Formats: sequence, C-alpha cells, structure tokens
Amino acid sequence: MQLHRIISLIGIACVAWALVAEAQKKPTTSSQNTAGQVQVAPQKKAVTPAQTRVPLPGQLQPASDEQNKAVVRRVFDDLFTRGRYEFINDIYTKDCAVHFRGRNNRLEEAVAEGKGWRSAAPDLVMKVDNMMVQRDFVMVNWTALGTNTGKGNGVPASGKRILIHGNSKFRLVNGKIAEVWNEYDRDEIFRQVGVSPKLGHLYDMSQDYWSALNRIVSDTGLAVLQFSLIKL
Repeated sequence: MQLHRIISLIGIACVAWALVAEAQKKPTTSSQNTAGQVQVAPQKKAVTPAQTRVPLPGQLQPASDEQNKAVVRRVFDDLFTRGRYEFINDIYTKDCAVHFRGRNNRLEEAVAEGKGWRSAAPDLVMKVDNMMVQRDFVMVNWTALGTNTGKGNGVPASGKRILIHGNSKFRLVNGKIAEVWNEYDRDEIFRQVGVSPKLGHLYDMSQDYWSALNRIVSDTGLAVLQFSLIKL
C-alpha cells in the first residue's frame, strides 16, 4: 500500500514538471520587471490637425533683406540707367510718395522728373556705391554720371559732363517700394551744365505750380465722378 502511494506521488510530480516545462516554451507578449509588474511598450502620440502649423490663407511672407535690396537695385539699373519705365508697377506701390527738399511728390511726378534727367543726359548711368538694410528700409549711396547732350528739367543741352553724388532711403512693403527720401545737390547739376541755380529754382517753382494745379484738377474730377456715381 505504501509503495502504491509513492508511485502515485512520483507520477503527479512528473506531470507537474511536464506542465511547467511546456509553459516556459510559450512566448510571452509582455515583460516583467523585478517587482513582477508588467511593462507595456510606450505608444507614439498621434498628432491632431490642430497641432500642425498650417499657413493662413492669403498670408504674406515678409521679404528678406536680399529681396528688398534686389528691388531697390532695379531703380538704379532698370529705371534710371536703362530707362525701362514699364517696370514701374513691379517696383513701386501705386500710392508711393517721394520726398525731396521739403517737397512731397506723387509717384507719377517723381517718374516725370526722372525721365527729364534722362532726356537731359541720355547716357545717364546711376551706380550704387553702397547699400544698407534696416528692417523694411534700404539706404543707398549712389553716383550719377552722364553727358548733357539733351534738354530736360529746365536744363538746355550743353555737351558738358555731369557727376553727382547723393543718397536715398526706401521703405518697402510686401516687396515693393512704398516711400522714398532723396538727397542730392540739385544746384550742383545746374552749375556743372552752366545754368544759374536761380533759373533752376524758377523752373522748380513752375513745376510745383503745375503739379499743384494738376492735383486740384484731378482731385476735383475724381470728386465730380464720385458724386455722379452716387447720384446714379
């Protein structure tokens, strides 16, 4: 009887040992730390559309310093030196203001003056001596060279050379010039071509008069047109 119990216990032990060995062969899906706690691999957090930076519709990227400098350089290369006035709308805003010696000119008035100097000196070349950028402003020191073989801006043809140094400051908005401040000795131009600066001042006064008259006429015409549209 005692022998029978011993044989039964040995059989039960063998079965238990076989079950433990089989369990150890099965792969586990999770690992345990020394404390017996199951460690689960961390999952990547999904990024929702609200967390992604998307540019706003119609949002303008500010122009870089190099882009602003390139726009300003076109004033000297394309307009003054080459006379490519068809690029004006690509370079300036429509309401651009130009300041010189206390005068505030509209863009079309400043363009007319620039054309006048090219008419007086058809071989005019304007060189950029140096250029500096501060935020939305570009400052330029420049030199103008030409031969007075034509008429323009109250200057008769004299055949004399013109050499003028000046500086300009440009304010840019969205990649276009919105405001300009020019500084140069206009009297020196008249002296170099043999014209009295007083005559030059008289010419400036006459131009200011006609500019003011044109503004009154254009503003009055615009007011009449707006009034007529309101009546309709």
